[in-house]
Amino acid sequence: MAAPMKIIIAGGGIAGLTLANALEQANIDYILLERRRELAPQVGASIGIMSNGARIMDQLGCRDALYACVEPIQWIHDRDSDGKLLTKPNGVSKLMKSRSGYGFAFSDRQDILQVLYDNIKDKSKIHVGKKLSQVRQHSGGVTVICEDDTSYTGDILAGADGVNSKARSEMWRLADEVDSELVKADKNSLECSYRCLYGIASSSAGLTIGDLHIGYNKNCSLMTIVGKDDRTYYFAFEMMDEIYKLPHIPTYTETDKVEYAERLGGLKATESVCLKDIHKHSVSSTLVGVETASYKIWTWGRVACVGDASHKMTPNAGFGGNAAIESAAALANSIKKLADQTQGARPSEDQIVACLQDYQKNREIRAKAAIDASSLLTRLQAHATWGHVLFAKYGLTILGDFLENLGSNMAVGATLIDYLSPPEQSIKGTLPFNPEQGDGHKENLLVRAMLAVPFLGLFGYAWSIANPTFINTGNESSLGFAQNATGQLVPPLTGNFLGFAGQSNRSDVLTGVYVSASGNFDAAAGHRIATLLAYFGVVLAIWSIESVRRCNALMPVQLPSLFAIFAQVKGIGLVAPLYYFLHWVLTPIDSFKATDMRLTRLNYTRSILPSLLMVYYFPILQDYFLPVNVKVQTWLQIWHFFPIWQSLTQWAISKFLEDTIDHDKIYAPKRDVSTIRYTIAVPALVSTAVWLWTVFKAPSSLYHIFIPQIPFQAVTDIESFTDNVVQWNLLIFVASTYLWLVYFAWDAKSAGMLEKSWFELVTTMTLLTIALGPGGTVGLAYLYREYIITEKRHRAALTVESVRKRAAAIDRKL
Repeated sequence: MAAPMKIIIAGGGIAGLTLANALEQANIDYILLERRRELAPQVGASIGIMSNGARIMDQLGCRDALYACVEPIQWIHDRDSDGKLLTKPNGVSKLMKSRSGYGFAFSDRQDILQVLYDNIKDKSKIHVGKKLSQVRQHSGGVTVICEDDTSYTGDILAGADGVNSKARSEMWRLADEVDSELVKADKNSLECSYRCLYGIASSSAGLTIGDLHIGYNKNCSLMTIVGKDDRTYYFAFEMMDEIYKLPHIPTYTETDKVEYAERLGGLKATESVCLKDIHKHSVSSTLVGVETASYKIWTWGRVACVGDASHKMTPNAGFGGNAAIESAAALANSIKKLADQTQGARPSEDQIVACLQDYQKNREIRAKAAIDASSLLTRLQAHATWGHVLFAKYGLTILGDFLENLGSNMAVGATLIDYLSPPEQSIKGTLPFNPEQGDGHKENLLVRAMLAVPFLGLFGYAWSIANPTFINTGNESSLGFAQNATGQLVPPLTGNFLGFAGQSNRSDVLTGVYVSASGNFDAAAGHRIATLLAYFGVVLAIWSIESVRRCNALMPVQLPSLFAIFAQVKGIGLVAPLYYFLHWVLTPIDSFKATDMRLTRLNYTRSILPSLLMVYYFPILQDYFLPVNVKVQTWLQIWHFFPIWQSLTQWAISKFLEDTIDHDKIYAPKRDVSTIRYTIAVPALVSTAVWLWTVFKAPSSLYHIFIPQIPFQAVTDIESFTDNVVQWNLLIFVASTYLWLVYFAWDAKSAGMLEKSWFELVTTMTLLTIALGPGGTVGLAYLYREYIITEKRHRAALTVESVRKRAAAIDRKL
């Protein structure tokens, strides 16, 4: 009978011990070789455990031991060079735990290694003092020869021996024997542009346990984390004068470390605590070059690299240790799948090569994303460019949860040990783990922009017909409004069709046609204008809600008043397609993966409806119910600037209401739903009422009222000009809004969040439009959209329901 498959693990660090635990629980034979004489030495290193790493350790049965030795990070403080806060502190651990079931915690690397080692049942498989010297591949497997002349043979060698991996060097040597060009680029991948003094201090110098302080400085940065028993972890980074590559990456002596600590000792952790105040209490510390590398070749033949041996990143984001845990889990998954395929027999070399290539394929995209995100954070905190300076000063405040979102985007698509059940803790959060979302799986914005070309088509068509010629008869009033034969005011006619500011810039066509409608010179025009204005009210409510949604931070859609002003100047038919193009492209379905990211800032959301009633609807009603006189003109002039008034009024009202966003995002991410419902319902009811009034009271057919009757080119008749202005604006406005809803439905159906067929959706929208009009239909459709992003989950999300369904499916197969 053939011997069972055996794995050799080189390295007893985070990746190596995680892999050993995973293989043991898969009943796969292995041996671990560690070059040091002890597995968990104290070298001054620390590690942050995020949700992706914590979930795997939970699967392995290490959760209780893990949280017994770590301290959750409660607050993150971003500070400038003087130690002053750049933005208010963020409750990182609470938010991460709410999202994933696991908080963000920090500890000695030594302690985590001990937890992983203690969890291994058969410790006879762990060998220390085994420094790898040479690797030989042969038909019978792979043999590792150590410097003490001992040798070990197995089927696969997992090189988990760190950034200066001997296993990787041997893999390169073996690859060179076949193709000297294959790993040539990888040999030059490791580079270093920052150095870091990291260490552990026995005292925090007065800092609070559970706090993480980040000091942003020019070309350098300081990060301090206070853990259990006042134990403080610190990292002092400095940009180097150039980018170094092997073999020229500098190493540092004890004298270099002392000089470095003295030179950067003034870096502020807070306004009152400096690096030197912490460093003097150091238990251990090390000065190193901060290396980064993204290797193209992780595996060759029977050798596979894991952890820092395959992907090395800067420590600022805390992704490195967690990425190592993920890679170990991914390799264990591939090996377990191979073991299941061979059913106890030893696999062939071709099967092993395919297995290891599958491992790299499953991990390399997310690993590269982690490297890029870590490097971004390192450069941001060290103010590498003016862009980083501006983002640190303003962007952090606007985004609020920058580091938390960076970590969540990295963790959500994390690798799971496939053959072990997902922990109960991991499937109850507001951001379910999802292997199809997060960094490495984000949609390409350029592709989305290309898919959104129909919006630009509407925009282009609106632009092409935005310059009709009106043959002026010279009968303008002194107020800038032309007069018809009876002397009634009609729109100014020197402007563009969708360019509401006339050539004389006296007013805008929307105001003008509104005046003409309110003058009752044409009853059909009155219905048309009322429908447009009522519909615009619904959309203004939607745009205002989207402007305060968390996932839309730093997006153009945060400025609805600006779009409304452009609508006044250039026409809503021209502006709406552009707004929806930007919104759809920049807000993929991935934006709503965390329930709290669909949350709006409640004090602002509550102020939307009152502000609309005051500055949009009230002036319109005054014009309809007051006689045509100077007072009407006054109200029209007030209404003309409603985008500005609404913005100011909404801001003023919001200041009288409590801002609960910090509480809601953690404990009540659906708290704003009822407010959104009535904020949309009121304008939608108004629009529906206007529609029904038009349907039953209009003097002509709906087709005549709403569909342009003549080509909009050269117009000599004032009434025809006015009719066409409103008809085209309303038609393109409604079409672009409906198209936006269709595109959302497309996204939701692709994600498995919307199960209704296209026939059902189109039929429902058509019938609702007939019954309620476009405003009522859009209002209901938007509320249904809100229901989907609030209550529905992506098809690949690991939730309580999806895990139960999978378990039931497996039981049926058995």
